[in-house]
Amino acid sequence: MRIILTLISTMLTMSLAAQEITERAYPLSLGEQNAFVIEHDKADKKQVEKVVQKAIKEYGKVKRNRKANEWSCLECTVPGLSGATNIYFKIEEGKGLTSSYLFFDDGTKFISSENAEAAAASIRKQLNYIKHDVTRVVITKEMEMEEDNLKDRNKDLEKLEKKNRELHEKIEEYRKKISEAEKNIEQNLQEQEDKKMEIEKQIKTVEEVVTRLNNVGKN
Repeated sequence: MRIILTLISTMLTMSLAAQEITERAYPLSLGEQNAFVIEHDKADKKQVEKVVQKAIKEYGKVKRNRKANEWSCLECTVPGLSGATNIYFKIEEGKGLTSSYLFFDDGTKFISSENAEAAAASIRKQLNYIKHDVTRVVITKEMEMEEDNLKDRNKDLEKLEKKNRELHEKIEEYRKKISEAEKNIEQNLQEQEDKKMEIEKQIKTVEEVVTRLNNVGKN
């Protein structure tokens, strides 16, 4: 178990080091706005949606806009930000990578590092938790898959060990049969010798009878 935990910690550290929260303009139902972007390596859309929704629900009520394929949390209370904040987020899945786009509207503007450096820094801190949680989910799933693979290999080994026992049992059966056959061969050879002696004796008997037959009337 300690080895598994160490592996998770190592993989988590490596994964987090490779992921950075960036900012860029991205389409939203309210127009193209500044988004805080997290790229989740090897995560699928369902995994990311679950983690992001759970995190944002801590700030307020989350609603989904299916038509725009986005979520919103209006008048949320976000640690480190003053006043009510409107949060919007979108999740886009790519090949081996899912990206989450989070938008923060303080009522006057969509926050970015350019127009609200301190607020953006606070947002990045909050988003780090989301990034970490998604990475944990991905690694945990990978660990479960590898554990299943390990179980499958153990089952394969058990089958091979069972087959080995069965083969040894068959060998033992064959050995008994061979031993029995060898004894039967010895007995058979002895019976052949006995039968040859009987035949030789019978030949003499036949010869004696033939001689007696041939001598009839000669005296």
